[in-house]
Amino acid sequence: MSLAERVVRVLESLGAPYALIGGQAVTARGYPRLTVDYDFLTTDARVLRRETWSALSDAGVAVDPRRGDLDDPLAGVVHLSAVGEAEVDVLLAKWKWEAAVLARAERLDLGAFEAPVPRTADLILLKLAAGGGIDIQDAMVLLGTANREELIAAVESYLGDLDADAQAAWDRVKADGALGR
Repeated sequence: MSLAERVVRVLESLGAPYALIGGQAVTARGYPRLTVDYDFLTTDARVLRRETWSALSDAGVAVDPRRGDLDDPLAGVVHLSAVGEAEVDVLLAKWKWEAAVLARAERLDLGAFEAPVPRTADLILLKLAAGGGIDIQDAMVLLGTANREELIAAVESYLGDLDADAQAAWDRVKADGALGR
């Protein structure tokens, strides 16, 4: 069983709301992207406790939980790694809108295991909020994977929950997508 699948089992044993995000989620939503790590988002602060991961740690998995600073966009992150395994990050959400994204996530078959994955519009919101170059590129590509007008309407129905930088990034994503870039 892969490290990602073992992490999913821990999250589910906690009853934690969670979803697969990042590059693996982009792939699950129809845009194959080269990525080997797994990122999960949750609102359950128990993930920052070392004892939550004790069974994995006892099995040789390196567990590194870190609480976010006041100005950090995340409340915390747990990095998990094991020899010969894809690394896994469990990100602790900080904002109410992120909890809503998790509530709307859809359970998908990812091949080796099943996990909730944000809807395409919500994945775009997460990418806009992250704001990195690859994140914005992913948002542009995701905008082209389904009915563009429906996606725009869905993103814009929640866009007000994001900060001004993410909203400005959305304007660029829409403009670049309209130009076929």
